[in-house]
Amino acid sequence: MIVMAAVVSALVMNACEEDKWGYDNRVVFEAYGGEEDVDGDAPVYTLSIGNHEGDEKEAVEVDGVLTVTYDWLTATVVKGDDEIRLVAEPNTTGKSRKLYLYGMVFNNVMDVTVIQKR
Repeated sequence: MIVMAAVVSALVMNACEEDKWGYDNRVVFEAYGGEEDVDGDAPVYTLSIGNHEGDEKEAVEVDGVLTVTYDWLTATVVKGDDEIRLVAEPNTTGKSRKLYLYGMVFNNVMDVTVIQKR
């Protein structure tokens, strides 16, 4: 019985991690850049983009809209909405690149890996 409870608990915890409130785990842009909407099932109240190396930019709020630009990626969301607009500039580096989008959802951090092909 204890083993069954541990298995169920692990499955529930894993499902919560994978779900991320309906938001995609990963978004991939082609080298030419473009726009992509990331929709979820829960409202976003903060937004930031980072590189997983300690460098992160926080969104600025203007008239209820959160916007953040980090290097080649811009993210915008109406505060309290569940649709985030991503805009990637063209990649002329010859290398693939990666950034991480973070948002506060229900006092938890939601994160999306954003990759751009070379």
